Amino acid sequence: MATSNPINMSHLERISSTCSRMSFSSVGSDILSTITTANCEMALLPLNLLIDLQGDYLTLEDDVLTSTNHKGGFNLLSDGIALIDGRQCKIVNYIQRKVTLRSHADYKDYRETLLAKPMLFITNARKRNCHSSSAKTFALIVNTRHPQIRTKVEAAMNNIISSVMGENYQLQFTFHNTVREYLERQNFQLTEDNLSFSYTFKLDVFVDFFFIFGLSKKNCDLHGKILNLYCTNSSRRERVKLFLSKMTTALIRLGSSWDHDRRPSAFSLDMIMEDPFPQEEPVNDVAPILPRNS
Repeated sequence: MATSNPINMSHLERISSTCSRMSFSSVGSDILSTITTANCEMALLPLNLLIDLQGDYLTLEDDVLTSTNHKGGFNLLSDGIALIDGRQCKIVNYIQRKVTLRSHADYKDYRETLLAKPMLFITNARKRNCHSSSAKTFALIVNTRHPQIRTKVEAAMNNIISSVMGENYQLQFTFHNTVREYLERQNFQLTEDNLSFSYTFKLDVFVDFFFIFGLSKKNCDLHGKILNLYCTNSSRRERVKLFLSKMTTALIRLGSSWDHDRRPSAFSLDMIMEDPFPQEEPVNDVAPILPRNS
């Protein structure tokens, strides 16, 4: 389902930061030490940090952000462009946030692709009450290995099939509210509304009044615990890097989510039980500062 169609890509200009230091509180190691990869529902961190830590899967060169996910990595959901620290960049290898599926085979492929890797969204937020500040670019990772996330997504996809009356339907998932609420507690506010994705299942039927009048359009507002992976010192960066690497390890599909009467799909989840941070590690960067823009 990924694409790199150049029609969906364009450029914008970089804007520089006028607010040199912006605080963004981080989860301490005492909390991280109790969280395993499988128990991380969602994670949030600056995009440039994610690129540094996951260079095998994400690269940013000459205003082009490339996602490499043939053997692991992320499912980057995008419209083909992203505003990254003030510069609008092209996205290569992504899943469109809004797609139309025209057959059951398309649906099966979309569903399996969507759940095979962690979802990645790119969005921007600005420090509240700091009018001179520029927006900062963040990466939201939705861990499809977590049973709560996987169950909610699969349940919504199953329920709309059994609940709609017509042949066509539309389902939208959004993470906007849960991220907005989290960032507000960190004294940030979102500047974009792009933390969502949707698909429309549309067969070639003559007239579908249920779909025309919006009766077959559903919205699923997904909420979950957000883990802040912002880190400053080298020791924590290495552990976050390992944590992310294990989360993005390629899954081996044992069964199809479309098979067995649409029961949840069976995957080799590679459940990682070790802690990303040891219990005894002291916490020195509980309230880190976002770096200056270059």
